[in-house]
Amino acid sequence: MDASDILTDPELLREQFHSQYGNGNDFEGVTLIDIVVGAGRLIAEIVGTDDANIGMAALTRQLGYAVEAPEDWEEILRNDAFGDAYCWKLGVTFHNLNAYAYYGIALTGASAAQEREDYLREEIAQAGAFMDKVPFSTWEIDPADAGRTLRMARGRFALDTGGFVEPWALAEFGGVSERRIRNMMAGSERVFDPKDGGVPAAQALDWLKQRKQFRPSSWRDQNTFEDLAGVDRDEPVEEMLFVPVAADGSTFHPGVAHEGVFTTGPTGREAAWPSFEEALVALQRSPEPVWRRPTPRGLRTQARGVRWDRTTRAALDKMAAEAAARI
Repeated sequence: MDASDILTDPELLREQFHSQYGNGNDFEGVTLIDIVVGAGRLIAEIVGTDDANIGMAALTRQLGYAVEAPEDWEEILRNDAFGDAYCWKLGVTFHNLNAYAYYGIALTGASAAQEREDYLREEIAQAGAFMDKVPFSTWEIDPADAGRTLRMARGRFALDTGGFVEPWALAEFGGVSERRIRNMMAGSERVFDPKDGGVPAAQALDWLKQRKQFRPSSWRDQNTFEDLAGVDRDEPVEEMLFVPVAADGSTFHPGVAHEGVFTTGPTGREAAWPSFEEALVALQRSPEPVWRRPTPRGLRTQARGVRWDRTTRAALDKMAAEAAARI
């Protein structure tokens, strides 16, 4: 990453985070799904497979997915929920920690820096306490992006609060190998004075200032994200969706249907869907998200997604209404 590509304004960083979330080391929801599946299998050992399937199918339906045969709950959850799991209660925590770990911002409406620090400490503690409870090795689950996000968040928090940064996290921030950092902690290449296996924050920050790809934290100086102020975390999170965005900035939304039908897939491999939700799932599963959209002249053209955007259902409905007004 070139230094010119790194934003420093918190509001712009927030926009960049939301536009790019879902395109990097941020599929924490996949880990959460793996954990739910592991818990379901454990329950099956206790009460029996048939009863466990009925209960897990009911949970999957409660989350908003159609399950006809109870034994299908696991497949449906894996196939359909990977784009939504970041909206689950703990998914929100990992989503917000991702913004902090990689962008250095705090997704909170807190007006004071100390409040934001307390918020970040609480989010990290909550995620860490949960991950400590999961028997990853026994259930043969990879912590994957959830584990990575937590480690990066802990590393950044150590940088920001004068702690000790683990070599792995410092290597990730600096864009070098962990071996390089460990060489800098001992022997002839030593430049750090480690303690308890970590690098002191002040020394780590001095070194990171020379690394062009490092994005310094800006949460202490950010203005209040007013739209997040006063949010009751016990209230349901507004429905959020991952949708593909084409190179020209156009988004897949409910208004692209033709006579009530959504068409996805490249020429020769088109598929028709009766609902926006079904079409979106098809696009999310596809390695090449392509859909048909109307133009102001009434033509149907093909759009090809180049990135994914995280947005609300309300915002998509607004796009659909605006598109209809132009035709």
